[in-house]
Amino acid sequence: MTAERLTILHVYPRQMGVSGDRGNVAALVRRAEAASIATEVVEYAPGDPLPTTADVVVVGNGPLSAMRSLGTDVTRVGAALRDLATAGVPVLAVGGGFDLATNEVVPTEGAPVAGFGVFDARAVRGAERRVNYFVLDTRYPLLPGAPTRLAGFEDHATRIDLGAGVEPFAEVVSGGGNQAGSPVEGAIVGTSFGTHTQGPILPLNPQLTDGVLAAATARVGREYAPDPERTAAIDRYAREARATVDRYVDKAFKRIA
Repeated sequence: MTAERLTILHVYPRQMGVSGDRGNVAALVRRAEAASIATEVVEYAPGDPLPTTADVVVVGNGPLSAMRSLGTDVTRVGAALRDLATAGVPVLAVGGGFDLATNEVVPTEGAPVAGFGVFDARAVRGAERRVNYFVLDTRYPLLPGAPTRLAGFEDHATRIDLGAGVEPFAEVVSGGGNQAGSPVEGAIVGTSFGTHTQGPILPLNPQLTDGVLAAATARVGREYAPDPERTAAIDRYAREARATVDRYVDKAFKRIA
């Protein structure tokens, strides 16, 4: 954080941003501002100089074709993103962005796509497709007393093979998870997480947004204190959206071939 300003680095917003992923960035900005923390969003495109400092990194969802279009840029910036994660900067990787943040993406045809390597895992395409409302109990560190239950949506045909000792992002309450029928979903490394939860996940689950911002600010010696009065309206919308998921999760989308 520079001069009391939180820097949010949005990686590949054009290529990896097909599921309303700017909503995750917007949620971070709005929640930070409600806690009287100014923000700056920096967008990174292939070939640009990658910023050497950031307070939060966001990678959104995208198809395999988008990942292939990035070429060697992924490996060019992978070490820097790993360094940020190792330094305690929260890296949020969602959907295809989670796949790209593993060691490699293994397609059904063609050569594997090298990933950032933030998470010691492989994303293997060609699994049974899961199209579901998604309900999870997260292991990500949240503010004291915050509910661990998250809601969202999954739509992918990827199996995630976690490396030895890698902690999952959540237990699956309803949905597919890292594999069809898996009891766990996603991955956590330090204060970074990867998940196939779309929606987008942060506006639907403000307590997770608060957890990310708390991790980002604690790293630079500042306390994050959300203001319930300033977030009351968006918190209410999020609660209503999650309640809708809870009502229909067993009636709507199921796994499809």
